[in-house]
Amino acid sequence: MRLLAFILFLPLSGFTQTNTWADSVANIIYDNCSYCHRTGGIAPFELMNYQDAVDAGSYIYHRVEINEMPPWPADPHYRRFAHEEILTYEEKTTILQWMDQGFEFGNPANEPLPPYFAPNGSNLETIDLTLAIDPYTLQTNTDEYRYFAIENPFPETIYINKIEVIAGLDQVVHHADVSYDDTGISLANDQADPLSGFNGNTGSPNYSFYMNAWQPGGNIAAYPEGWGIAVPPGVDFVMEIHYGPGGIGLTDSTKMHFEFVTNTSNVRPISVGWLLGQSPPIMVDGPLVIPANEVVTFHQERTLTSNMSFISICPHMHLLGKSYKIWAVTPDNDTIQLIHIPQWDLHWQKYYMFREVQVLEAGTTIYSEGVYDNTLANHDNPFNPPQTVYQGSSTLDEMFLTYFIYAPYQAGDENVILDDSPLVS
Repeated sequence: MRLLAFILFLPLSGFTQTNTWADSVANIIYDNCSYCHRTGGIAPFELMNYQDAVDAGSYIYHRVEINEMPPWPADPHYRRFAHEEILTYEEKTTILQWMDQGFEFGNPANEPLPPYFAPNGSNLETIDLTLAIDPYTLQTNTDEYRYFAIENPFPETIYINKIEVIAGLDQVVHHADVSYDDTGISLANDQADPLSGFNGNTGSPNYSFYMNAWQPGGNIAAYPEGWGIAVPPGVDFVMEIHYGPGGIGLTDSTKMHFEFVTNTSNVRPISVGWLLGQSPPIMVDGPLVIPANEVVTFHQERTLTSNMSFISICPHMHLLGKSYKIWAVTPDNDTIQLIHIPQWDLHWQKYYMFREVQVLEAGTTIYSEGVYDNTLANHDNPFNPPQTVYQGSSTLDEMFLTYFIYAPYQAGDENVILDDSPLVS
């Protein structure tokens, strides 16, 4: 995917040329919108041809005008990332002026073909393994946690380089995580439950290695070439799915696609985890309690004890989240900006891959500032009137976490480029 720049301060009136669908707009829509707006995509309507764009014109116009689409919550003025999904000023202007000028089609001979998407809904070039749960019908209208154990079919160690989650119920899947279990406990619990998967009534899952965390709006978790997660033979994958409220009677069929490391002669092992948590000593001013009708701020700190090489970062909050900023300060007192999400949106929680491996030396402290809005000014507030909200795993509770993909530092990591597309300023 090409890297796009996002410019906020220029006036739209500076462009007067006539824009048409065939000559200029179609490619912008196809490159930036169609992946989500397609059959099997997560968006509520398709943008795969001229008529689709005309029918959704008012929606597109408003979302593009306010910089809400394509969704890229991270502030590009704070930190630039790999594979940014952001419109350039010229692309934004082209779309808006095309609509203002009456949706002119242009020369049919110049219309590009719409993009092709695999019928399985995947965006991976290669799928080496698919984990698919047996269809599960939700049993309650409140939050529900379900665990699904799937045997590893490979007789030798595999190394996973990319993980893609295809949620079966976009509207209620709060998260879908995957681990592996080398004890057989999770598989036995699954087999003992009469329904697909199991929950706490049947038994507790066992996690030997935590592999991936996915939330709504999440993209592919990818690692540099030759880096990956080792999965030994004989283990069972455990997919944990948290269903938010309101899903009783709906049937889920979530699946995960894996792409393997191709050359396994010298694989670089990676780690994943919530390095910024919501408990002391990491959270320095807890507990995470957000009183009704207040806007409150919390902070996290974590000092690294060894040199680390970071690939991706993924902050996590719930419905009261307002903003999340993370930075690091080195032992020499240099500040490294990591990510700033100025307008938190529960529905768009991405893996933000650095443009090059971000090395942080031992003694560096990672800091954060998270703001929560428990007033009626927050349109995502689930309570009216507002109620005091506490830390918890339910969608109506709150969380304050950041997920990192990383590895112990090796010489030369600072030279590993993850996206070398030119930045347009």
